[in-house]
Amino acid sequence: MKITVAGLGYIGLPTAAMLAESGHDVVGYDINKKLIANLASGRVELAEHGVRDLAQRALESGRLHPSPMPFPSDAFIICVPTPTIEHRPDLRAVEAAFASIAPLVQDGNLIMLESTVPPGTTLAVAERTFRALGRDLDAIHLAHCPERVLPGKIVDELLWNDRIIGGRRPIDAEMARAVYATFARGDIHLTDLVTAETVKIVENAYRDVNIAFANELATLAESLGIDVWKTIQLANCHPRVDILAPGPGVGGNCIPVDAQFLADANPFASELIRAARRVNERMPNLVTNIVRELAPADARKIVLLGAAYKADVEDTRATPARAIESLLQGFGYDVAVYDPLVTEYPGNLVSDLDAALHDADVLVLVTDHAAIRQLDPQYVAARVRRRFLVDARNAAVIEDWNAAGFVVHVLGRGRFQSAATEALAAC
Repeated sequence: MKITVAGLGYIGLPTAAMLAESGHDVVGYDINKKLIANLASGRVELAEHGVRDLAQRALESGRLHPSPMPFPSDAFIICVPTPTIEHRPDLRAVEAAFASIAPLVQDGNLIMLESTVPPGTTLAVAERTFRALGRDLDAIHLAHCPERVLPGKIVDELLWNDRIIGGRRPIDAEMARAVYATFARGDIHLTDLVTAETVKIVENAYRDVNIAFANELATLAESLGIDVWKTIQLANCHPRVDILAPGPGVGGNCIPVDAQFLADANPFASELIRAARRVNERMPNLVTNIVRELAPADARKIVLLGAAYKADVEDTRATPARAIESLLQGFGYDVAVYDPLVTEYPGNLVSDLDAALHDADVLVLVTDHAAIRQLDPQYVAARVRRRFLVDARNAAVIEDWNAAGFVVHVLGRGRFQSAATEALAAC
């Protein structure tokens, strides 16, 4: 088939490359001219090795064609972002993508939307777009096929995760299944458009609520003087309990955004979802308060270790690091942010570790990248002004940091930890 993929971001590029590797002739369309120019010259600038290698192979095969405009095709897949503005879904990119491909769509063609959207969006946007052109939507096949991959494991999950496909009509879902079955190894489940849209946001809202429970436990543990990590570990020994890990906040372009989509569908029936959002959104405040309590009165410089929203990816969308940085700056601190993977970040990103550590009074472990977990505390100690560490991920080996002279506070442990208290806890 000839397929146009609109949007070559975290999902669109690997999807286009996977389709090209499966033998389809694929046009990868994006309005980012720099991205298209880089891809056209064979440069794939991504930190995730699997996606970079996959895209490189697809480009070299000659079956993936980067383009600043869409082309007539048998099928169109839309993979554009759907952020929020003041907690409301921003569907402008989805609407623009539909508008860009609509004049090229012929009767019998298939349109598949992968972008995560509020229930009812796929049909509503398609109807508005084609009605404006005087076209009959019944002559076009329409499906919603939500992406369900985890950054850091995108290629494996594109291959092996089950897919949910919702069709406007059963024939639409069957046609979409035929496209994805050319590379997907997981089961493919067919349903209607609205159910498919809702399933995706339910999955991420579920994660948001469960993370909020863990974060609320961490907040309680701070006041109760107990260790939330040990508490969760012991609670999870129960066969029907599976509490997730707390942290400095929930980032990325999925979990915090999608939960809001579901809450917006019916605010009166989504109290738990909206409460979970509030809990997760205030975690940067808790981390900031811990830093202020731990920091010496004359502390000037705080260093955040990690800018990405999760470990071992370069994605900084909705990262809690930015909120923590802003809060600390509001209290008058000089804040530097170090991340060995991130190259683009809206705050004060310092690419050199030594420069970031110079004259630091407090370190805050925000993102548990392997490279950050493996930092040598003795090396760090020789470069900072004061030796204080706030670990928001429970990723540091406290004994090693204590041995290097650091006072360490782990998020969700009600007292500053020392080697002696750690040894006691181990008993």
